[in-house]
This record gives sequence, structure tokens and C-alpha cells, in this order.
Amino acid sequence: MNSHTRSHTHTSIARRARPLALAALAFIATATAALAQTSVPTPQSVAPNYRLPQSSTGAAGQPLYHYVAPHANTWDFYLTLGGMFINGTNMSAQGVRLSGDRNDFADGNIKIKFSDSFTFGFGVGYNITEQLSVHGQFAFTSADYDATFTVTDPLPSSSATIGDQYRVRGTADISTGDLAVRYDFIPGRIRPFVQGSIGFMYIDTGIVNGPSSWWWGGYWDGWGYGGGYYSTTPTVTHTYFTLGATAGLSYYFTNHVFGALTYTTNWANTPHKWMLNQRIGVSIGWNY
Repeated sequence: MNSHTRSHTHTSIARRARPLALAALAFIATATAALAQTSVPTPQSVAPNYRLPQSSTGAAGQPLYHYVAPHANTWDFYLTLGGMFINGTNMSAQGVRLSGDRNDFADGNIKIKFSDSFTFGFGVGYNITEQLSVHGQFAFTSADYDATFTVTDPLPSSSATIGDQYRVRGTADISTGDLAVRYDFIPGRIRPFVQGSIGFMYIDTGIVNGPSSWWWGGYWDGWGYGGGYYSTTPTVTHTYFTLGATAGLSYYFTNHVFGALTYTTNWANTPHKWMLNQRIGVSIGWNY
């Protein structure tokens, strides 16, 4: 092969290789620019509601992430079981029946001491922000009591005199309602919190303070069994304004199911003094 032929061959190879080299350089430049402009994805960039635990690490010191559902503008619904511990108090009572005699009534004061009791209740709350919420809560219990009734004004038909005392034992039906404002210290899966509340306490002692009223129920009454006589008997009842303070801890088992432990101190404004009652509760609820 002469020199002219060799030169022509080298020129042809060079011309064919040039487009491949340019394409390779363009690919490398494009890939480099893409890598330079693309940041490494993080849990926050994929899902803004991921929260990093304060001190949780995985293998080789890598941080662990968990998902926390948004809490603001959501509702809480929950059931509560617990105990109530009520201090004694004094109540005024009128027309208390002292014996089986239908005319044996007197006015007086009741000094009553309640036994500890089991409570059940429910509540609903609205989360204004991630940490601030308002709640409506109700609880019910039946508490045994030991009371002393002191006569202050015997009615004309009564056999009692002023200062006579009668011991009364029974069971009181008690219900409470509270409107509470709650603050969660940590917006996460574990939420310690405090709350303040105002509300009421209703106590029905079951102590008779008036004659029974009777009436005939027609065939449309009596639960459909053909009618009959019915009666109501008035009892000593009182409703008190209350103030309360609660400390608690809630834990989210999932993004929507939670449990809570609470301790509440509550004061009922009786005419004689503020009556203290304390409550402990265990709740299970659903956030929606």
C-alpha cells in the first residue's frame, strides 16, 4: 500500500470516530450537570410530615424516621374509665322524710362523706393547632356515702325537734361535665399535656325530701303493657360549679388510635366551702 492510500484510510477512520467521541462527551456533560443539580432526597422532601426523633438512631448511626399525621384541624373522640375520690361536704336540705310516717318531714343540714368510686365517661375534642385543643368531657359514677342529717326546722307534723340527728346511708348518682383547654408540650407520638377546665357536678343523694306523686297511666303508657299506676319521688339533689386542672400523657399507637393517662384535681363550689375531688383516668380514643 502506498503512502497515499494509508493517508486516506487514516482520514476515514478519524472522520468516523469523531461523532462517537462528541456523543460520548455530550452524555458525560449531561449526566454531570444532572447530578450536580439534583439533591439527595430526604424524608422531609418526600413527605413533609416526617419528624426526626430527638435521639433515635439505627444501624451505623443512621437516623430513624417515623411518620406523624397532621394534628391541627382534627377531632378526638375517646372513652374513659377511672376512679373518683370525693371529700366530704355539707348540704342544705328541705323536707327530708325522717321515717315511714308520710307526715314526718323536717328541714336541716346534711354532712356527707363519699366512698371512692369507679367512673366511666366520654369526651370529644377539637385540635386548633398541633399543640392547642379544646375538649368537652362527661363522667358518671355511683358513690356510696355515710351522712348525718341534723334537724334545723321540724315541720308541724313531725315528731323531731331542733338539733336531732339522723344517720343516713345510701348511694348517690354523680355526673360531671367539663369544658377544657389543653396544651400538648411535644407535638409527636408521645404527648405530655396539661389542661384547665370549668364545668359542673350534679349529685343526687337519693334521700327523699318530699311525698311521692302518683298518677294513672293509660293504655298508651306502661311500656305497652296496658297501663297502670306510676309514681315519682323527689330527692335531695345539688348542682355545683367546678374548676379543674389536669396533667396527662397520651400515646399514639397508630396515626389515629391513641391512649391516655390523666390525673385531675377538681373543686366544686358548694355554699359552705370548695369541695375537693380527685380523679384518675385511662382513655382510649380515635383522632380523625
